[in-house]
Amino acid sequence: MKRRVGGLETEYGLVAVRADGTRALEPEAAARELFRPVVAMGRSSNVFLDNGSRLYLDVGSHPEVATAECDDWWDLVAQDKAGEATLAELVGTADAAFAERDEDVQLHLFKNNVDSAGNSFGSHENYLVDRRGEFTRLPQHLVPFLVTRQIVTGAGGVVREEDGTARYVFSRRSDHMWEAVSSATTRTRPIINTRDEPHGDASRFRRLHVISGDSTMSEVSTWLRFATTDLVLRLIESGRSLPDLSLADDITAIRVVARDLRGSEQLPLADGGTASALDLQQRYLDAVTSVGEDGDREVLETWQRALDALRSGDLSWAERTLDWAIKQKLLMGTAERRGLTDLGDPMLERLDLAYHDIAPGRGLFPRLQQRGLAPSVLPAERLERARHVAPATTRAHLRGQVVTAARAGGVDVAVDWTTMRLGRPGELPVTLMDPFTTQSDEVDALLQRIEQVGGAAATPPAL
Repeated sequence: MKRRVGGLETEYGLVAVRADGTRALEPEAAARELFRPVVAMGRSSNVFLDNGSRLYLDVGSHPEVATAECDDWWDLVAQDKAGEATLAELVGTADAAFAERDEDVQLHLFKNNVDSAGNSFGSHENYLVDRRGEFTRLPQHLVPFLVTRQIVTGAGGVVREEDGTARYVFSRRSDHMWEAVSSATTRTRPIINTRDEPHGDASRFRRLHVISGDSTMSEVSTWLRFATTDLVLRLIESGRSLPDLSLADDITAIRVVARDLRGSEQLPLADGGTASALDLQQRYLDAVTSVGEDGDREVLETWQRALDALRSGDLSWAERTLDWAIKQKLLMGTAERRGLTDLGDPMLERLDLAYHDIAPGRGLFPRLQQRGLAPSVLPAERLERARHVAPATTRAHLRGQVVTAARAGGVDVAVDWTTMRLGRPGELPVTLMDPFTTQSDEVDALLQRIEQVGGAAATPPAL
């Protein structure tokens, strides 16, 4: 597909603590406090926002944001950051309410990958693919790319090995992958989840669900995750004859790659040969140039720059751009200044968590951005607009219009990814099965009905 829709689901870790650092609330109670304005607005903890995204509490009472459908990967980054901003605002509101009630409670919300108890948080990527394609061909060629792309797009972090040694890795989530391809999610977490929910015409589309990726704070890291994967998908879908780069053992390889900070360790291939993570990424990069167009030059150059940095050992660009390298410099520098010999030291663990803390004024990443030590690619105006305006080139545009109009008029509507209807008995839904649709007479009629019905109820608070 030359034009592809994608979306990102991000799970956040939530903790409520007192000033002395002890836990103040159980997760369920903390989530209720966080989502109080959401429930007041939508009478539910599962709502669609005016920017077309979905905000909800998932299993285990963890907050989650699913971005609207995007066909531009910088739009997707803006949507991802909009989700962070919306949740940060909810944290601020909850903390203000605690203070007003003179309660010693503060919320922390982490956009991270593994917590101190070893729980893993999901960052699930969704890509629309053509139903006509041969799906068995897709994972065969995609999995080696996904196993090795962590050397570019990993969030970095410290793992404790069985012998007690702590070491820095490209991705902590790699240790939580147990299968290459499976329909399971939490029981045997796969790199590619085959649950096929296209949220569209199932005769034309299927959903590729990648769940091995890290939650990333760097706009460049998030953009590279989607832009490079899209290029590899285009290459696979092109029907060209591709070399078989299948790994002999995907799950062993993903752990080896995570720990090989030079990207040079030889990985056994299924055909009996070997190749390093750098070799494999370079082969994918070289191959996708055949399907790349003028608009892909930026991603091709940035991808190459990331590989060159690792190959040369000159990380000066990566340390200001890519999550894994930014955090490595941060943790290693702190350890050196403090004379810490154990990378598993609690001080470094707190620093790692603070890197992913999105609560207002507590996150480390924004401070690194202010000091020029982390990238700030998208202008503030675009990020702010993404909080309230859906992407203009996908179906999300129509959903955003309906949600915005309904909220402005105080009109009850029921919305999901494919349907919208007035919340009144007997009202028929408007169904949009094409994620690329941006115009609809039925939606125009629905907007007129919302305008006619509106005004009777008070306008609910907006997020």
